[in-house]
Amino acid sequence: MKTNESIQLYRDGRHYDALNSDLVADIPFYMDEARRATGLAIPHPPAKDAGRVAHPVLELACGTGRLTIPIAQSGIEIVGLDLSASMLVHARAKAKQADIEIPFVEGDCRSFDLGRKFALIFMAFNSMQHLHDQASLAGLFGNVRRHLAEGGCFIFDVFNPKVSILARSPEERRPEREYEDPDGKGTIVLENTMHYDDVSQVNRIQWFFSRRGPNGVERDFRVEDLHMRCFFPQELDLLVCSQAFEIVEKFGNFDRKPFRSGDPKQVVVCRSQPQGEPVL
Repeated sequence: MKTNESIQLYRDGRHYDALNSDLVADIPFYMDEARRATGLAIPHPPAKDAGRVAHPVLELACGTGRLTIPIAQSGIEIVGLDLSASMLVHARAKAKQADIEIPFVEGDCRSFDLGRKFALIFMAFNSMQHLHDQASLAGLFGNVRRHLAEGGCFIFDVFNPKVSILARSPEERRPEREYEDPDGKGTIVLENTMHYDDVSQVNRIQWFFSRRGPNGVERDFRVEDLHMRCFFPQELDLLVCSQAFEIVEKFGNFDRKPFRSGDPKQVVVCRSQPQGEPVL
């Protein structure tokens, strides 16, 4: 796994936010899950929960705080962890501007130690697909298990691989999206090529950034690599179970409909099982 600093999108939070400005569908979902986990969605908690210590929420790969900040603004105690120092600088600036205090921690999802438990740990926006090997995935799930409070859940979302996309010719260059340059120099045009390696199950994407401004087009002023591990549905379920987690729910998107063939996402809600008792 490369550090996030090696990917341009994760070196400049301003560009990252501009590129993903229309990404809002997952915010209500994760906010609802955070409220459930911390008890804020239950006006009158049952008697059996009386006196139970309230635990905060942890977001892994929190980036610029796209999810962390609105969740904190809703009154939930949350911690954000990310590998990219520059993304966290931008996240802290946004939180300060929003007048909200959030502990943002620089750390690796495979090896962090925060010394506390969490009611919910989540990893959004396909971030788990940056982990390409079994050791990295085992490190992630093991760390999550150690940091979850009793009864707590781990939630993550990844793409549901689409064969027609993975089968694209590596020579085919397609437009991805456009966004306004944060420096005011015009419009950034993003295109990509991809090559799927079926041995490693990694989709090797190359991003081409061009800038369309008043003086014409500055083509391919930056070219970046983004490598994403693909998890096929049955494989993903087995992975979760092999790490001593039980899948509680699995959705095909953020509308909470059960996962079905052809759905764009795999949104997994899972709970840790006793060590040494994987659910198969």
